[in-house]
Amino acid sequence: MQKVVAVREMELEDLPAVYALGEAVFTADLWPSLYRTWDEYEPVGLFHSDGEFCFVAIYEDKVVGFALGSLIEKRNSAWSYGYLTWLAVNPEMKRSGIATQLLEAITDAFIRAGARMMIVDTDAGNKPALTFFRQHEFSNEDRHVYLSKNLTTHPSYRRLRRQKQEPRGSRRTGKTPPAEDKTP
Repeated sequence: MQKVVAVREMELEDLPAVYALGEAVFTADLWPSLYRTWDEYEPVGLFHSDGEFCFVAIYEDKVVGFALGSLIEKRNSAWSYGYLTWLAVNPEMKRSGIATQLLEAITDAFIRAGARMMIVDTDAGNKPALTFFRQHEFSNEDRHVYLSKNLTTHPSYRRLRRQKQEPRGSRRTGKTPPAEDKTP
């Protein structure tokens, strides 16, 4: 029997469930580069700034998927771009058409808002996502390289950590402390 899933615009009450689903789907062991950017501010920020491009899939009164995006308008350009920032489906409900329903909903919203092109990005190793987007006529792939640097190994980081751990009065500032006032 086919599961009946409803897709609608996200509401304020959906934020905790959307965040929790994102935490479950965008995990460090599967997608380290995505995990670094998924936090509670992602759904809240997009809902606040671009709520008309935030959708949820509901099954049995539970959020089982979401699509979050924004409209990008470039200065000195007649074109607007729909940017699908996040697309997630509960792993137990994958391959049931939910991602396609969410993609169609956000695509329609972008078109109504005047977007002429839609952009998505994903980890180059995320073969299921690449296959999904290609099947839905996304093309013109462009490779991006994201680099990261662990700042905890930088001398300035270690120096700042040591300073924060020192008791307040023992910090060396290079300045002579003010003379104590001994006036009665």
